[in-house]
Amino acid sequence: MKQEEMQIYRELQQHLDKLPVGFPQTQSGVELQLLTHFFTPEEAQVALKLSYSLQNFNQIYDNAKDLGFSEKKFKSLLDSMMKKGSINFKQMKGKMHYGNEILVLGMHEHQVNNLTEEYVNTMNQYINEGFAREMLSTNISQFRIIPVEKSLTPEHHIPTFDELTTIIENLEGPISVANCICRQAKDLLGDPCKVTDLRETCIGFGDIAQQYIINEWGREIDKQEALEILRKNQEAGLVFEVGNAISPHFICSCCGCCCGVLEFLKSMPNTAEILPSNLQAQVDLDLCTGCGTCAQRCQVKAIKIRKEKSKINPKKCIGCGNCVVTCPEEAISLIRKNETFMPPKTSEELYELILNKKQSLKNP
Repeated sequence: MKQEEMQIYRELQQHLDKLPVGFPQTQSGVELQLLTHFFTPEEAQVALKLSYSLQNFNQIYDNAKDLGFSEKKFKSLLDSMMKKGSINFKQMKGKMHYGNEILVLGMHEHQVNNLTEEYVNTMNQYINEGFAREMLSTNISQFRIIPVEKSLTPEHHIPTFDELTTIIENLEGPISVANCICRQAKDLLGDPCKVTDLRETCIGFGDIAQQYIINEWGREIDKQEALEILRKNQEAGLVFEVGNAISPHFICSCCGCCCGVLEFLKSMPNTAEILPSNLQAQVDLDLCTGCGTCAQRCQVKAIKIRKEKSKINPKKCIGCGNCVVTCPEEAISLIRKNETFMPPKTSEELYELILNKKQSLKNP
């Protein structure tokens, strides 16, 4: 990489690091290599003129005339980044609006169906060297857990924002389904999922669905098919990770061997504190026979067999309910936590909270 190009990418890294979930610098500089996957040098110049807030073409171009690009050239660069998934975009009142996009959930997930081994290895290196710490730095999760339906009874009286069917029924706007990029990456590296052969498992709503449909990263579905797909996913033992908002913009169906989030968090002693949910599992020791079915089913290693009985670690249990629905003795149930976790209303409010917390930590 030429020195001039390296400088452009370094400026872009610093620019993207100001987003709610930033793009931190590492000692190895792997983040610059990752940026070359998302942006050509010319595209990087344009991305430096974007902000996190979406703007229309005229607003952005007026601010970028010093780059010397014609309107036609500038539009082609924006369109290229949009199709590659390198930037955020939304059609509003008949006009396309553009902005910077965070890496996860964002630029990375947009690479679905377009992965290379080099990209996957570079992304994994960056996560290990810097990005994982960035995601955890504010202690405000982008994700939360909702339980699988079969693990619930009317007595749970769970909030409607934790009910799978209610979430889907209340949706407005398009719905999309796409392949799981995490399992695609594992397939590419010759380490396929140990839990399921399903790949088309990720559901997007509203603006996210619009992006996936426009760029053909996924396909449009209706509410009935969305529920059918999600119920197949829960039968397979997958965990429902949703956007951490009352009105989430996605539902991922995750496993502990492929999902970047669960794979990382299951190794931590306090998984339940990092990945919020309102429920946790408990065992009736009188009914438990210690068969180990629940331990095999758990995607975060929260259950161990001790003295021929299942023992659940409350600091690791995320309350997904997968152990409940497969216990042959019906010895496991979900219980409400003492305090109900209330997520922000929208994803916009979530990222505003993350950004404010990030800024307060930098400027105490």
